[in-house]
Amino acid sequence: MTSEERAVHGMVYQLEAAWNAADGAAFAELFADDADFIHILGGYYTGRAAIEAGHRMIFGTIYKGSAVRYSVEKIRFLRPDVAIVFLRQNLQFPEDGVTREFDARPTIVAEKVEGKWRIVALQNTRISEVGGAGEKS
Repeated sequence: MTSEERAVHGMVYQLEAAWNAADGAAFAELFADDADFIHILGGYYTGRAAIEAGHRMIFGTIYKGSAVRYSVEKIRFLRPDVAIVFLRQNLQFPEDGVTREFDARPTIVAEKVEGKWRIVALQNTRISEVGGAGEKS
């Protein structure tokens, strides 16, 4: 693994740690000021402040007490300072006294600016029974 791949992995695991700490500010800190974020239900946030506010809200409501696990499936460097990161996500959350879970495939576009990787776009897609059968080729 190259040093840039390690750095991108580190960014992803910081994102995971921020989610698991229910820390909307730390989660959003990994995004560029003008980042775009499409969440699991198709809603759209633009800008770090909106991403932070949206996550602060869900960490206190529907995903209160949740835990996420990300694994990097693939990193594709378009340039030395731009990468597409394909993730696998498992989210566990309490609902009506029962632990529920689902899997998703977030895709990140990241840019390295002043030596630091930042997320400029994230699209999260839930894996459904219909869409989950195919594997990457």
